[in-house]
Amino acid sequence: MRIGIAGWGSEGDLRPMLALAIRARQAGHQVELLLSTVDEMDYAPACREHGVTLRLVPERVEKSLRGICEATRSADPTAVSRALLDQAFFPCLEAMYQASLELCARSDLVVGLFSSWYVKAACLKSGRPFACVHYFPGMVPSRVVAPVGLGLPQWRWAAPMFWSLLSVLVDLGFKKPAQEFFAEKGLPPVRRSMTDALMSDTLNLVGTSRALFAPPSDWSARDRLVGHLRVPGAASSWTPSAGLEAFLADGAKPILVSLGTMEHLAPERAKDLVTGAAKAAGVRAVVQTKVGAEGRDGDLYFLRWAPHAALLPRCSAMVLHGGAGTTHAALEGGVPAVVVPFIMEQKMWGTLLHEAGSATKPLGFWKATPEKLAARIREALGSEAMRKKAVELAAIAAQEDGTGAAVKALEEMARA
Repeated sequence: MRIGIAGWGSEGDLRPMLALAIRARQAGHQVELLLSTVDEMDYAPACREHGVTLRLVPERVEKSLRGICEATRSADPTAVSRALLDQAFFPCLEAMYQASLELCARSDLVVGLFSSWYVKAACLKSGRPFACVHYFPGMVPSRVVAPVGLGLPQWRWAAPMFWSLLSVLVDLGFKKPAQEFFAEKGLPPVRRSMTDALMSDTLNLVGTSRALFAPPSDWSARDRLVGHLRVPGAASSWTPSAGLEAFLADGAKPILVSLGTMEHLAPERAKDLVTGAAKAAGVRAVVQTKVGAEGRDGDLYFLRWAPHAALLPRCSAMVLHGGAGTTHAALEGGVPAVVVPFIMEQKMWGTLLHEAGSATKPLGFWKATPEKLAARIREALGSEAMRKKAVELAAIAAQEDGTGAAVKALEEMARA
């Protein structure tokens, strides 16, 4: 089968799509990956290694997330998001759509990321079967379960009302541009962006672990909870540098800190918060950072990148921003976690992890202080119940094969 996979975004958005592409190739399918990146991640080596055809549109990142954050000089995530869309999404929209049409012509079915609604538009235009990937389960409606991660009461009778309200909120961000674009291309009208632009009518693949979320009883075969979409074997092929290895062996297990691309919003504040909290909590820390060079600074080791799955067995806890990838890394690593969200979606992931029992209550980044974060770190490290729960949840997640389940669902879709 010829499978096209497409998406726009940063590493957290696109690495799971790469994982799906690799797994589909391992299953014997011909795979083409169409990516539109907003950071400096290089996916070409992994694609070459696994025989995945890669196309970048645009070929060169003109406006990166880091550059936009620096130019915007705003600590407001909403302002940065608007600037990112205005400078790195809408100017490329027509080119991404045309590339998606070409991908459709070369594919038997196409898989798109939920936020990359131009991919669904291309599939509708070309008549190509479309499957959609979602990371957070609170974007697939249910008549019996209210949207999760928002602190809403789980009253079955109120679930439809809560979903209607959420649909209105999503429309505020997506409906107008999607509506205008679909109309321009002669496509069916977008009445509700959640269902008409951001979901598939045939197959929605939800990349969330069952350790965090149980699929509602009214989900049909169209909506599949497959589990975390991770790159097969990424951890086993990585080895720490000599400096990192020496640090890991030189004392008690450190905590792992990973704030992802969100760090670009406030790099100085992030560094001060993390270093101050580690010192106040009296812990050693490996700090993954996209700013600055790798190296040791006393009880801290700054690291540009490493697979979380390889590092966490040698760490005692994890401090994370609450992206889909880092949330599942903490879950699969079997360590207590402290979520420091920058935006609402990350707070929702942090709430799921907290309600599952393996994380402290989320601590918002913008209101956090070194003392508050240190207290959360001490809470996570000092809770035997949290540690045991983390191990239990990791055992559940270990039984899942998200990319394998997703590929199987795509094969079933093609046969239907």
